[in-house]
Amino acid sequence: MVSRDGLQLHASKLALGEFLLMGKGEEMSGGRNRPSTLADAFEALIGAIYLDSDFETVRHFVLNLAAPDIENLRISPMDVNPKGQLQEILQSIGPASPEYSVIAESGPEHAKQFVSCVKWAGMELGTGEGKSKKAAEMEAAIDALKTKIWLQKELPADAQPITAEKTEE
Repeated sequence: MVSRDGLQLHASKLALGEFLLMGKGEEMSGGRNRPSTLADAFEALIGAIYLDSDFETVRHFVLNLAAPDIENLRISPMDVNPKGQLQEILQSIGPASPEYSVIAESGPEHAKQFVSCVKWAGMELGTGEGKSKKAAEMEAAIDALKTKIWLQKELPADAQPITAEKTEE
């Protein structure tokens, strides 16, 4: 809820972009709807409300605005760290960590597109695409969590579930 996407969503709910002062060039290039601009503007608005009033006023404002999102999270929690979740699952099976690598890049420097894959125990678990290496890795982890390839294949001996017998050796 406090990521750039979440902040931009709250700024959009308030139509905050309409109230921003900006140069003609920025406006012509879509600045009023740019996620980073809207997220920054929302953070600035929260700061201004706090400076003009107090913490309780800000708290009330934010909780009122975010109430539907908070309720949705309560009903259907969102995994905000798929790479961490994948690593926890895989390390509960064996000691190796998943490894991410960029397998393709395309597009001009200002608009690169990356494709990453995640491998573990000699298996390719998933691939993902994104505008940054980090985004592509996150998509690869999400793909791996959906397909769960490690459950469908014979695991190497060094990647078998850790049991009490193995810890006694």
